[in-house]
Amino acid sequence: MRICKELKFFTKDFLVDIVCICIVGTLLHFLYEFSGGNFLVAIFSAVNESIVEHIKIAVISTYIVAITKMWIQEERKYNLWSSLFFKFVTQIFVLTLLFFSYQKIVKIENVVLDILVFYISIILSEIVEYLIEQKLSISAKLEDFFKYINIFIIIIFMVLTFIKF
Repeated sequence: MRICKELKFFTKDFLVDIVCICIVGTLLHFLYEFSGGNFLVAIFSAVNESIVEHIKIAVISTYIVAITKMWIQEERKYNLWSSLFFKFVTQIFVLTLLFFSYQKIVKIENVVLDILVFYISIILSEIVEYLIEQKLSISAKLEDFFKYINIFIIIIFMVLTFIKF
């Protein structure tokens, strides 16, 4: 707990972000099934238990919460787009690593473990966001670049839903 106080992670915003992203992500996990297989819902939600779909709901729920916060708050967060990019990269890496690791160890698919892995990736990505916001100074041009890269990442995962591997 001492390290958390020293790094000042556990602020109200930090915890609210985690809870909101986890709630939105959990809803997106089950929304496709609840919609009866609606094509439009498939674009944003998980259509199966693959790692690609879990990454998609992590990235999209994180983006939804970030954009919502941007609309609610009057001032824009410093390094918003770059920190969002590094959150996405953290989620992609952590979800992939933990998803395949636990499946190799347990050798079964387990929805509870899938969701736990999802939550862990969200928490770790929030820590990365905090560090990026506190430690890096990103130019306005680079921030614009990250904005477009983030949109590209989201589109890629939306498209991957409809590509059969």
